[in-house]
Amino acid sequence: MRTDKLSAERIREILALVDELKASGVSAEAFAQSKGISYGQIRGWLSHTPRWRAQLAGLALPPRRSTFVRAQCSPPPTAAADGGPQPAHARITCVTGSRQAQIDWPVAHAAECAQWLRAWLG
Repeated sequence: MRTDKLSAERIREILALVDELKASGVSAEAFAQSKGISYGQIRGWLSHTPRWRAQLAGLALPPRRSTFVRAQCSPPPTAAADGGPQPAHARITCVTGSRQAQIDWPVAHAAECAQWLRAWLG
């Protein structure tokens, strides 16, 4: 059990810093350096902000969004009918809420696949 929970006063101080960061228009990294705070700490605060605001307002805490993507591996490809190797590809099945997509993507173009997945998962 964690014993290092933040007090309501400390949460308010952190939220004030987060609001200042958003109003400043500078990058989180530059803001952290200017305040003498680690960049990782700022990122953690940004991810906790919605829950802290709900907690202070006495509202139900919003559910945590899972970014877990289940991967299912296919067996290795078999040789083509002419005896030559088939091009390697990855079969990706993505399910987000009611949306589902299954694609076969050439492994040689993995960077483009990563861009597509980031855009699709949003």
